[in-house]
Amino acid sequence: IASSVVGIDLFEHIRNMMYTTVPAWILTVILFWMFSGQTTSADLSQVTILQGQLIDSGLVHGYSVLPFVILVGLALFRVNAIYTIICTIAAALIITYVHSSPSFGQLGGYLFAGYAPAESLELGEVGGMLSRGGVQSMFFTQAIVILALSLGGLLTALGILPALLSGIKDTLTTSGRAIFAAAMSALSINVLIGEQYLSILLSGTAFRSTFERLHLHPKNLSRTIEDAGTVINPLVPWSVCGVFISQALGVPVLDYLPYAFFCYLSLL
Repeated sequence: IASSVVGIDLFEHIRNMMYTTVPAWILTVILFWMFSGQTTSADLSQVTILQGQLIDSGLVHGYSVLPFVILVGLALFRVNAIYTIICTIAAALIITYVHSSPSFGQLGGYLFAGYAPAESLELGEVGGMLSRGGVQSMFFTQAIVILALSLGGLLTALGILPALLSGIKDTLTTSGRAIFAAAMSALSINVLIGEQYLSILLSGTAFRSTFERLHLHPKNLSRTIEDAGTVINPLVPWSVCGVFISQALGVPVLDYLPYAFFCYLSLL
């Protein structure tokens, strides 16, 4: 999203992101290592049980990794992202059909309601994990996305957000000020609306002309709004990412927020 908003190549954007994400990742690993304390021998019996249940499910095969291989291969050849996603989904559907020969109705059911293992298999916790997925499980998150985008559209149509952003554009006379303002804009929209894509779209559109005026390459803008928009969204309890992560992990946002070092460090 960030690369398309400012008009640069996706892979150029990814390479430029490494200047912030790699140091942030290394520092995050160091911090987690420091906070982990003394390590002791762990009981891996539960892992062995989960491994056995996965094998019993009949879903673990070497060719299961083929869609991922296709994804990486098409990405390396810089194939359009939409075509890459379509090819990956098609490969996964073909493998599913060859492996278990489901009817088209069952395939549609997998896409809508998710996969459900046979009741005769006693898969324990693994059965619960495999039963997740499908469009049906995303309805609540999708509702949050729609509401967030609706609020953002309303604030934009009423001229509130454009007025706030345009009010500071005349004071941006240096590179430092422009980058800081773009980052704070993306962060503020995340907190106000709770939608990461909207924070990228609005900030990227508003500050693109400013970066051009200051002779800053657009990749600097895309990296800034990515570091201050995408990774900050999981830290907002009412955001799309915050709601999804807290539901998936069963951990409230405010509980994991102090330990989300990567999110803070990417912004810094």
